[in-house]
Amino acid sequence: MRHPNLVTLIGACREARVLVFEFLSNGSLEDCLQRENRREALSWRMRVRIAAGICTGLIFLHSNKPKGIAHGDLKPDNVLLDANFVCKLADFGISRPLNVTNTTITPYHRTNQLKGTMGYMDPAYIPSGELTAQYDVYSFGVVLMRLLTSKSPLGLPHVVEAALRKDKLEDIIDTSAGEWPPKYTKELAKLAMRCCRYERKERPDLGKEVWDVLEAMMNCPDDKCKPPKFLICPITQEIMKDPHIAADGYTYEGAAIKRWFKMGNKMSPVARVSFANHELIPNNALRFAIQEWKKRQQP
Repeated sequence: MRHPNLVTLIGACREARVLVFEFLSNGSLEDCLQRENRREALSWRMRVRIAAGICTGLIFLHSNKPKGIAHGDLKPDNVLLDANFVCKLADFGISRPLNVTNTTITPYHRTNQLKGTMGYMDPAYIPSGELTAQYDVYSFGVVLMRLLTSKSPLGLPHVVEAALRKDKLEDIIDTSAGEWPPKYTKELAKLAMRCCRYERKERPDLGKEVWDVLEAMMNCPDDKCKPPKFLICPITQEIMKDPHIAADGYTYEGAAIKRWFKMGNKMSPVARVSFANHELIPNNALRFAIQEWKKRQQP
């Protein structure tokens, strides 16, 4: 399977017993939240865009045919970021296809060997042993809280719930992300809490509910005039209409990078390294961000 928000498997080395994946220069989302190597903090706009990318990747996995797939271990360590901070889900070691039987409605995978990461593990999974798409929704809710607060995942839903109840959400928000619009922080916190409800049937649908909220947050309504840098094609220096990810990890206007290849250029115009191949992957998450930004520029 290939998708802009899933890490690309390049191959395997049987002798070393390893899988080889594409290299993503900005490391993991956990590295960014922990500010490893004194790296610059992720802005709130970038965090919303990353959340939207994670959501898109999960929707793709859950709607896979003939069987949906549950990631099973979604956490910031398993969300990798490329040179443009486009996120890609990684580490599918405990991912499982979801089955439907004559006695069930919700696709699931049952196991008596519970695996996952504390803090992100669906509490309904522990007594039942049933891995479903809603397991990933719970984990996604905790990831949203991490993006909002950068706090430890252990007990974080209780911390966020208490802050919402006392109307003190601003006390736990990660201010290094810049000035979060209060409307967005509250909406995102409430969405995260819905994702983390104990009853799986009460959690929101990623494609119908969660995506709508994140899409609306892609750009601040008051952020007019100058577009964010990640909307600009490195070649044309114009807002992209048809963004595609090239083998160097950067996103370009589709027609522009194709012309670049047609002219015989073998080096990346940004990274100045040779392209491993000329394959292009549509960057749908960025396309939606561009469309949303353009809508907000209309009077």
